[in-house]
Amino acid sequence: MKSLTLSGRAPLDTPNNNRIFCPTLAGLSASQADLGFLMPRLDHNRAVRETARQGAWAAVLASDPFGSEIALFSRLQELGYSGIINWPSSILLEGNLRQSMSTIPASPAFEYDFLARAKAAGLETMAFFLSLEQARLALQAGLDHLILHPGLLSVEDSESGALVLRSLQTLLDTLKIEDERTTIYAYTSSWHERLIPLSTLSVDGVIWYEDHG
Repeated sequence: MKSLTLSGRAPLDTPNNNRIFCPTLAGLSASQADLGFLMPRLDHNRAVRETARQGAWAAVLASDPFGSEIALFSRLQELGYSGIINWPSSILLEGNLRQSMSTIPASPAFEYDFLARAKAAGLETMAFFLSLEQARLALQAGLDHLILHPGLLSVEDSESGALVLRSLQTLLDTLKIEDERTTIYAYTSSWHERLIPLSTLSVDGVIWYEDHG
């Protein structure tokens, strides 16, 4: 099973090819990281562009209204990145906030189209998703490497944790039935694992958050 690490730490003396660089997450614990997922604390894409390569993968804010995405893709390739993911992301937004943010635009569909254009430009891609609907949108956009985010967890005991785990596995099984070529990773951390052992899901790989707290 393939394992990658999502981290905001920089610089590294020797870039690790199994590492995803996400500067927004620098200094955050795993329990705080979802806030960085929703709301980047800095000019995220600029920080990626202006930092030496920190791994094989870069996390990119797809809804950034500033700069040219063509120039961004070119710069990432120039730095030596082989692929990108959509983090920070709008996949966790709900209700009225999700609706209002979609006019920016900041929506899962917009992010998946962005990743599809990055793929066409020669970059590998992995797309974060939370629901079956989002996964289907990603697949329709031509993205076949997906990362399951468990959502904002509210787990009170082992029984409720087991229910969440079974629900996530059912989602994954449904996706594999619909498109067996899909490669699916699970996003987790040591903090997540204490609540729900996401790494035990039947997936192709795991994205581990490097806790900075």
